[in-house]
Amino acid sequence: MSVGLDISNELKAYRESLKEWGREAVRPYAREADETHALPGLAATILDSAPVPLDRYDVPTDGLPPVPDGDIVRRNVWYEAVAYCDIWLSEALSRGVGHLVVDAVGTAEQKERWLRPVLEGGRITSLGLSEPDAGSDTSRIATTATREGDVWRINGSKMYCSYGAIADYVVVFASTDRERGRSAILPFIVEKDTPGLTVLRHNEDKLGLRCWTTSQLAFDDLIVPADHQLGWTGEAATSLTANGLDAALASLNHNRPNVSAQSVGLAQAALDLTADLLRDDRASFSPNRWRLVETELEQMNAALHRSRTMNLHAQALADTGVHNRLEASAAKAYGPPTSERVVRRCMQLLGPDGSSNELLLEKWYRDVKILDIFEGTGQIMRLLISRQLMGRRAAS
Repeated sequence: MSVGLDISNELKAYRESLKEWGREAVRPYAREADETHALPGLAATILDSAPVPLDRYDVPTDGLPPVPDGDIVRRNVWYEAVAYCDIWLSEALSRGVGHLVVDAVGTAEQKERWLRPVLEGGRITSLGLSEPDAGSDTSRIATTATREGDVWRINGSKMYCSYGAIADYVVVFASTDRERGRSAILPFIVEKDTPGLTVLRHNEDKLGLRCWTTSQLAFDDLIVPADHQLGWTGEAATSLTANGLDAALASLNHNRPNVSAQSVGLAQAALDLTADLLRDDRASFSPNRWRLVETELEQMNAALHRSRTMNLHAQALADTGVHNRLEASAAKAYGPPTSERVVRRCMQLLGPDGSSNELLLEKWYRDVKILDIFEGTGQIMRLLISRQLMGRRAAS
């Protein structure tokens, strides 16, 4: 299928206005967010100063502008532009990802109850998947859910739950029968303040994305009603629509090109800053050396353009309703590691200044490294790609 990859002039204009504002209003607070592991103290005031809509979850009237591009493509461009400003802006504007699972496998009643309020604004969601001994391998999930009449009793713990400490609800993946492996893992809605839910750590200490709230949660004899099991229709104790765990995890497909777009935004910010600083110092370069520098800058821009194209292609397919698991996985597999190499080379070109706290490059390098891990590591993405090309048993 042929899908056009050029975005509209309206979307380009919005992107450039957002980036221009972000350079002046958002970046000066990037170091504060990194060092305090929290949003800047003036975050609300900064957001209020934006000349274009930011799609703030706390301001329902602040939706993205109408453009002829698809909604998912528009959102991808937004993710890159927001990250270009600095990654703390992404944290300030995000709604989480738990509701994506509700959208994928929830019943009509569950979507009305837990999805619509998120889309209409004002609610944040979290995803409880990773555990101390179970990251990419979901079959090792140790959190359990035991059916007791009309309720489920959940016990276990989760880590690196984005927005877990502040979310209105967490989608928790738990095993209903350890002997059945992956086929017995189901998603449950756990609303905030549910007795038995404990925040063990508000924000994990991380290499990068330090201001992003990634929490460690514990579930101690936590009770949820039967209808909090996503996909439950009342016909069976563990019924789940749309192929169970695989469908629930596949709901993250649409977000993987967005994570890649965030990495491209950070790398483009580093590359633009590096190019400006090198041009200011051009007189210190010999003509031959400067030509080599210009060639490197062009090659890095081309690499980021390739990643951007892959991101847009995957999301354009999603906008047209075409299955895009292969393309989404390829975008995530290529974008973050490519962006990491670009930022690292920018640091090298600037010499000692490149790794100093005087510039943001070392921070962006740490941030982009985490994006290579979040939403599926590169190894997992390559595994998904091989299975899409050669069948499920490939690379097993």
